[in-house]
Amino acid sequence: MPKSIEVADALHLLHLRRPAERWTAAFPVGDSIRGAMCEGRLAGERLHLNDITAWSGLPGGDPLAGIADRGPDVLAAASAAIARGDGDEAERLVQRQQTPWGQAYLPLGHVDIELLAVTADSASLRRILDLRTAIAAHEYTSDAGAVRHETWADAATEAVVHRVVADQPIRLRVSVGSQLRPHRVDHGDDALGFEWLLPIDVAPAHAHADEPISYDDARGRTAAVTVRSSVTADVADGVLTTAAAREHLLLIGTATAPGLPGAPADVRTALERAMVTVPLPDAETLRDAHIRTHQELYARCALELPSPPGADDLPVDERVALAQERPDEGLAALAFHYGRYLLISSSRRASIPLTLQGLWNAELPGPWSSAYTSNINLEMAYWPADATGLPECLEPLRAFVGRVAATTGRVVARALHGADGWAMHHNSDAWGHAAPVGGGSGDAAWAFWPMGGVWLSLQLWDAFTFDGDVERLRSEIWPVLEGSALFALDWIRTDGARAWTSPSTSPENRYLDDAGVPRALGESTTMDVTLLRELAGTCVRAARLLGARPGWLDELVRVTALLPDLRALPDGRLAEWGADVEDAEPLHRHLSHLVGLYPLAMITPESTPELARAAADAILARGPESTGWALAWRLAMWARLGEGARVHDQILLSLRPAQDAAGQRGGVYENLFSAHPPFQIDGNLGLTAGIAEALVQSHDTDAVRTRIGLLPALPPAWGEGAVHGLRARGGVRVDVTWRGHRVTRVRLRSDTARAVVISGPGVDETVRELHPGEETIIEPKEPRW
Repeated sequence: MPKSIEVADALHLLHLRRPAERWTAAFPVGDSIRGAMCEGRLAGERLHLNDITAWSGLPGGDPLAGIADRGPDVLAAASAAIARGDGDEAERLVQRQQTPWGQAYLPLGHVDIELLAVTADSASLRRILDLRTAIAAHEYTSDAGAVRHETWADAATEAVVHRVVADQPIRLRVSVGSQLRPHRVDHGDDALGFEWLLPIDVAPAHAHADEPISYDDARGRTAAVTVRSSVTADVADGVLTTAAAREHLLLIGTATAPGLPGAPADVRTALERAMVTVPLPDAETLRDAHIRTHQELYARCALELPSPPGADDLPVDERVALAQERPDEGLAALAFHYGRYLLISSSRRASIPLTLQGLWNAELPGPWSSAYTSNINLEMAYWPADATGLPECLEPLRAFVGRVAATTGRVVARALHGADGWAMHHNSDAWGHAAPVGGGSGDAAWAFWPMGGVWLSLQLWDAFTFDGDVERLRSEIWPVLEGSALFALDWIRTDGARAWTSPSTSPENRYLDDAGVPRALGESTTMDVTLLRELAGTCVRAARLLGARPGWLDELVRVTALLPDLRALPDGRLAEWGADVEDAEPLHRHLSHLVGLYPLAMITPESTPELARAAADAILARGPESTGWALAWRLAMWARLGEGARVHDQILLSLRPAQDAAGQRGGVYENLFSAHPPFQIDGNLGLTAGIAEALVQSHDTDAVRTRIGLLPALPPAWGEGAVHGLRARGGVRVDVTWRGHRVTRVRLRSDTARAVVISGPGVDETVRELHPGEETIIEPKEPRW
């Protein structure tokens, strides 16, 4: 029998003592393509299945379907309306350029596993998710002796694996269900197969559509699930029943077809490939190989912080509740590791990025269609990738952005906006939806924002600053940057003396016009200006590295320099809008005007101290409360500002019990999923990125030198600890140990020759030359008191 559960490490294990009573108490496993949420039932299990290629919609559709008015004249008229103060007309005009909605990420189905004629003791149940092995397990005692279940998503077999081991021989009954429309049921030797039809259209819940879910038997895509058993089984009436055995291994394959990247032309071919291993592999061999594959990524980075006595034996929900009453810094380390685990599990080998819920979703439709929101959430989900040693996890995002830039984004730029290059608004899906959504009635605050492509282009450039792969810059990143630049040149309006953007929004926020009416549309919001100026500077740096000087570059630099400068309002806050106006919602969750503080570095305490103070005042003015992802963004901003105490405050707010009925109040569910509410994975991943930013910063980096700040925003409560495997820009790996809030040891490694400038508490500014294959150790002397 496999090794029993040992809850011995408070930094890498999630532990619960009862089955999941709701989806956000289940434990997630995934291989970035297929995943499962594991409930941990007594005398059985329910696995909620997902496949990243399971989306509604059809290939080859018109990217501008449903739009009433196409072309630049509509926006020119809207801009003129804004200039003369006619907000109603401006909003009416931009609504005429809205498609209905993007498509939805779908719940694939569920597998129910029942132990026949077995009675279990509920008091003995223990559930665990081991982040180091990527295995969800639960065990209990029963009249068949001790029983242990294990579930993992296996990259080698391309299947979700469920293993059951008992002291006495047991029989399993396995069934499969789904919310999708049935298409076909297949029975085979020791195997059970189901095929479903995927909807061709799914409306978001907020749309209140007459027909929210639409199917087409002739054109619709299909999805399938196959379950194979290592033990001889009978299959009848859609149920697989095994013979008695002490050990069972179930391989659960998923596939969809056709049309999306990663989805084959035929679903049966995909399932045959996924289930090709005959006979089933030895369970221990399969398990060990899975762990090695996971450890290759997970073990690169770890954070060590002290935990109170007994924390490692507490169920995670009880631990979270107690952390509001007593210090538990180890809980922050556990959440840091959990974010890395979720990123590894939901974004690695796939060609489609993780969604608002990562790889997992059980609702039809899911929250906000469980799709992509590019005005913060999609970007935030990938913030921890490079900083915590997971560059491979960026591959799905790279592929997606490149695909949109070459296809739907170009259509939106040219046919909708009359501009060159490519553009993307704030809602997208696996098909690359890039146009505004809202169906002609969507509020411009969230339905109109053409800067998504610009921000995603900058995110690809930031990834380059970590790996320095010039060939990738040339072949993949530069075409994306150039397309965004060409769009920017056509989008920015100028009279030769000044430049502005219009219509312009600050995502999802509003101001009050002179009559006190909330408005979303205006001129030259701070986010527009920040992103466009950063784009110009980035294109200059990229062109220099590539030895290029395209004709459009000088004009981009010239016209972005004419945009309004960032400024503080009379009350000290950084201005969000092009004019000094009153906020319609002073406590709004979005802080879009602070994008120049984090993740960009246009605003820093060192280079722009006045703007940094204005940014801090802007954060404070929003109030202490917000959603999970907004708390994570604030955490990262406070880290960039060097405010360790405020970083700690944000962590405490982020790691408290979630309350679904509390509106926009962040926290975590029983399984540590971050609450918007509901669950959004960017809250988890943004928290990990923010903690990394508090420990190591490297934004002041160029082609030959990396400036590394050690412990720049260390929370005062974190008096001692260690982190290894963080990455600084320039490809420098950093390990730091500290005691008494002072650095005691630093280890640096680099894949290229590079100069680094190191500083931090206890470390005077030091210049070191790093060489490939070597490590540099710095051990500051203890101070004399």
